[in-house]
This record gives sequence, structure tokens and C-alpha cells, in this order.
Amino acid sequence: MKYAVKTDIGKRVHNEDSYLLTEKNKFPMLFAVADGMGGHAAGAVASKLLVEQLAMFESMVEPGRELELLRQAIEKANLGIFRASEKDRALSGMGTTLVAALILGHDYIAANVGDSRMYQYHNKTLDTVTTDHSLVEQLVLAGAITKDEARVHPQRNIITRAMGVAPKVDVDLFERVWAPGDILVICSDGLHGSVEEEDMITVLSSGRSLESMCDVLIQLALDNGGTDNITVILVRFEEGDEL
Repeated sequence: MKYAVKTDIGKRVHNEDSYLLTEKNKFPMLFAVADGMGGHAAGAVASKLLVEQLAMFESMVEPGRELELLRQAIEKANLGIFRASEKDRALSGMGTTLVAALILGHDYIAANVGDSRMYQYHNKTLDTVTTDHSLVEQLVLAGAITKDEARVHPQRNIITRAMGVAPKVDVDLFERVWAPGDILVICSDGLHGSVEEEDMITVLSSGRSLESMCDVLIQLALDNGGTDNITVILVRFEEGDEL
């Protein structure tokens, strides 16, 4: 398995995105992106707290209980962020999104809260694994607006679920399979809000290195006028991987 990551501040004052990469040769492998929110850089604190908490997940892993334990780890991290915001007035109201992939071999578990997103690239197609918790996604699902209209909707940045804003959180979990050659795209909305899926497919089909693909995707977001922080992790199932 190979993976790469890149994050860019975009046109913001602070980069409030954080990410988690499991140390190489560890298994199972956990990858995550968190997009923080909150005034005076409190969002950066929230996203950093989240990935620090999730980094301890490997000590919890028990075969056959991965989904249950991942949910528990996310719920514990959520409570930790909430309590930190209660203790420090400067951090009041801070929160963060979460999208994560726990690689178990030919299977993986995806988790998300908020509008950070995961895709699975397979045979030159791109499947959206997670469902955004956002106002515009609700409007799309209700048939009130189209996906194209959602991309430019004036309320597209309003999310309906986040980590750390309440003592309990509802986490979406998805159990999926993947195959050699597949690539998981784990990203903040700074990427998927600015780059069309057709352009992502072009990049992912290019044969470039994962590092180069990350660079190109970030640059596309910037060239398309993206102003938000942009973070992307690419994880590829290599032929011959023994998982």
C-alpha cells in the first residue's frame, strides 16, 4: 500500500485542517482528515485535538470489533473536544469535521461527520463513499436543488453535524471493499468544493505518483478559485500487497 498527503492554507489566515497518517508497517491503518471551525484559530485546535485522540486508536484494536471500537474512539474524541471548549472561553463553540478510513485488508471502514469527504477510485470511475452532513446535501437529497447548484449555493458552507459542538455525536460508518489499483481520496471540502469529479478522475487516471497527484489536485482547487484550506490524502491498494 502506498499513500501521500498534501495540505495547503489556500487564501485563509490559518490552516485549520489537520490529518492523520498511521505509521508505516502498522496494521490496521487509519487515515483521517479534519477540517476545523471556530473563531481566532480555535478550529485548528479542534482538528488537532481530534487527530491526536484518533492516533491512539491502534491500542484499542481487537479483530472482529474494529467498527464498534472505531465508533467508540470517535465518540471519545468528540467528548474531549467538547470538554476542552468548555474549559477555555477562547475555544467556546469550536468544532471540526471528520472523515476517516480504517484499512483492514481487502475491506475498509469509512467514517464521517460533517462535509469532509471520501471517494473510491476504481476502473476510471469515482464513487462517493461518504454522505455530506450539510444543508446543501439535504437540499440535493430532497430534490430541491441539483448537485451543480449545490456547488455554488450561497449556503454551501453550512454543515448540519460536527465534532465537538455537543457532548455526543452521530457518526456515519460504512463498510466497503476495494481491490488492487483502487485509490481512496480522503479530503476536506476545500478540495471537493472546488474540483469537479471529472477532473479528479483525469488526475487519478494519469499514472503519476501519488505525491504528484496530490500536488495537481491542490493546484486545481487553487486555480478554480478555491479560498478554503485544502487537504487531501491518497491511499492506493498496490498489486501484491499482503494485507
